[in-house]
Amino acid sequence: MQGLRTWMFDNVYRSSAAKAEDGKAQQLIVALYQYYMVHLDQLPEEYHYLMDELGEKKTRVVCDYIAGMSDSYAIDTFEELFVPKGWNV
Repeated sequence: MQGLRTWMFDNVYRSSAAKAEDGKAQQLIVALYQYYMVHLDQLPEEYHYLMDELGEKKTRVVCDYIAGMSDSYAIDTFEELFVPKGWNV
């Protein structure tokens, strides 16, 4: 198990290919955060409950929503929101 963990860190988590994408991933998350802060109505209903009924701050709710996204779902959502349909070939 330790060998697998070491290999994953060396070849996946800290690889130059993965690190090259860090900036893009950060920009994607920032863009989604800014979008949902303005478009709270686009959040699923359960997140409205957290804000309206439980008094959670919208910043926390938006962060939690984005944090719950898988990588592929976040990328798909970003593309849907920000990439013109004609460009997605």
